[in-house]
Amino acid sequence: MVSFLHQPEWHDTPILPVSITRVTAQKWLDAYVAAWKSYDERQISDLWSETAEWHYPFQMRASGREEIVAEWMSERDAFVGESFDAKYYPVAIEGDRVVAHGRTVFYQPGSDRVVTAYDNMWFLRFDDSGRCSEFHEWYAGRPEDEPDRAVPER
Repeated sequence: MVSFLHQPEWHDTPILPVSITRVTAQKWLDAYVAAWKSYDERQISDLWSETAEWHYPFQMRASGREEIVAEWMSERDAFVGESFDAKYYPVAIEGDRVVAHGRTVFYQPGSDRVVTAYDNMWFLRFDDSGRCSEFHEWYAGRPEDEPDRAVPER
C-alpha cells in the first residue's frame, strides 16, 4: 500500500508548453460559474477536454468529458432553484497550470441572507484548446457551518 504521505502521481506530470494567460484563466473560471448556474449541458461540456479528470481529495470524482457532464447533471436538482453565487480568481499560473481561489455563497431564497459559504482552492491543467484537462478541488465551509473545522478559540 502506498502511504498517504507519498506525493500523488499528478505532481510529477510535465508542464506542457501551453501558455494560459490570466485573462484566459479568468474567462474559464467565469464560464464554470455560468455553467453551474445554468446547468446547460453544452456549457458544461465546453469547459472540459475529452479526457478530462475531476479529482476530489483522495479520489477521482469523474473521468472523461461525458462522465463529468453526467456527474454535474446528477446534482442538478440540488442546485436549480437555489440562490447562490460564486467567484473564482487565478492566483498562480505556470504553463498549462492554474491555481485558483474563490468562494461560493448560498443565500436564503428571496433574500441576501447568507445560509452557508465555502472557501475553495482549485488546481487546473488546460489543453491547447483552452479546455480543462485536469481539475482538483478542495473546499471548506464557514466555521459556523462546520464547527469541527473552526480555529480553536484562545
